[in-house]
Amino acid sequence: MITHTVRQGTDDWHALRANHFTASEAPAMAGVSKYQSRAELLKQKYTGEIPEVTPAQQRLFDKGHAAEAAARTLAEEIIGEELYPITGTSEEHPHLLASLDGCTMLEDVIWEHKLLNEDLAAAVRAEELPEHYLVQMDQQLLVSGADKCLFMCSDGTRENAAWCWHYPDEARFNRLLAGWQQFRQDLADYQPQAQQVAAQGEAPEALPAIKIDLAGMVKASNLPQFKAQAMAMIEGIRTELTTDQHFADAAETVKFLQKGEKQLEASKQAALEQTASIAELFSTIDELRETMRQKRLQLDKLVKAEKENRRLEIQQKAVKTFDEWLVGLDTPVPINDTFDVAGAMKGKKTIDTLQAAADDEVARAKVAATQEAHRLADNKALIEKHQGDYAFLFSDWRDLIQRDAEFIKLQVENRIAHHKQEEQKKLDAERERIRQEEEAKAKAEADRKAAEKSREEAPPAHVGVDPGAGDDRAVRQPIDTSRITQAASNFQRGSEVAKPETVEISRKEYEALLAAREKLDALEAAGVDNWSGYDDAMAQLRAA
Repeated sequence: MITHTVRQGTDDWHALRANHFTASEAPAMAGVSKYQSRAELLKQKYTGEIPEVTPAQQRLFDKGHAAEAAARTLAEEIIGEELYPITGTSEEHPHLLASLDGCTMLEDVIWEHKLLNEDLAAAVRAEELPEHYLVQMDQQLLVSGADKCLFMCSDGTRENAAWCWHYPDEARFNRLLAGWQQFRQDLADYQPQAQQVAAQGEAPEALPAIKIDLAGMVKASNLPQFKAQAMAMIEGIRTELTTDQHFADAAETVKFLQKGEKQLEASKQAALEQTASIAELFSTIDELRETMRQKRLQLDKLVKAEKENRRLEIQQKAVKTFDEWLVGLDTPVPINDTFDVAGAMKGKKTIDTLQAAADDEVARAKVAATQEAHRLADNKALIEKHQGDYAFLFSDWRDLIQRDAEFIKLQVENRIAHHKQEEQKKLDAERERIRQEEEAKAKAEADRKAAEKSREEAPPAHVGVDPGAGDDRAVRQPIDTSRITQAASNFQRGSEVAKPETVEISRKEYEALLAAREKLDALEAAGVDNWSGYDDAMAQLRAA
């Protein structure tokens, strides 16, 4: 915080405030002030004119300052440190200013004091302060950078003092800054309107009193002249209403006509007290009274209808203004805005107050929509920052970005972690499948090599079946192929062998023997579970 050595209430202090947006003006900017409308603040900032303080207001201010000075000791006891009044501006937001009733030396605690009233004291004790005060303290905390603010209302005595704490809130800070940003834009676009004095209704010129003197007959009466003047007045009443002045005039005329009806009725009654019946007199009075009544009813309905028309025109214009602005707002998805101009205009009676309420609601809704657009954009950026190569997991990002940032961050982390786990499971399963296949292949190869080695190391033997086994396929003996190999070798060399165990075979027989051996080798390598194939090979060898 940048502190300024100006004393509150001096010309230098007012000059400094005129060039900044102050904490006491923040409620009006936000449209929640009890004392000033947003439109009035815009005009004040545009013209630089500071409203004059009335004697009654000055007396109230003086009383508040006296109570503040008396309560300072109590505030220092609660905080545990000495407090100093400070006027400061924000380093980060130099257009914002706050005048603090009290601030500690380290600027970590601030104090705001208000003059006691029972409603405010009850709100303080319930820790449910009106928004008007919260917005002011938000700016004080933002400008000062303090950790907390002690809010107190009192009359300067300990017995009549109530207090509570208000703390910094990032969301409220953002809303405050967005509100001032919109206010600055509206101030740059501001077009001053011609000053209008509050409309005062004017009824038509008063009619003369009716004079009737009866003595069994009408002795004297100005009724014909009264009728002519009254009818002319009634015809001249305006029925086309467009301004607050017209509405005010019409409302007064309604009252006047109602009074005229009662006047005629009283005159009739006075005449009746003098005579039993005078047809012409009563007929005239009845005609005038009914004419006034009809005009009054017509004008009363017209006032209500035209006021409703003006209300609808203002409302529709505000809706159009906001909708056109919303089209140009940069946002990743459509915004669910909180724009409610009808609600804002509820209870307002005059054209000026209806227009001011509509303008304030448009400004408020713009601020809220801008904040929401920034929040959605930040949430989308948060997803894009953390999703990495897993964008396909967030096809629902339009719905997801509308949740709060913490939820989004957890969702991104959980989805990616779950996806990685599933992918790891698939990878582990594939690796296990490949391992099992390789293991099976290795085992088969080892079995094949073991079989070959067993055949190579086995001693020669005749092929036969144990006759006592009962089934000639039940026992299989190793096949002696040495004689076949020797005979084949001798056949290839064309030599003759004199040894009796050697037999000569033809080429055809040799090829048959080789084929039978290859078949037996294959059966041996495969575990020889195809016994019919084994028997065929054995028969082939025996035949050879």
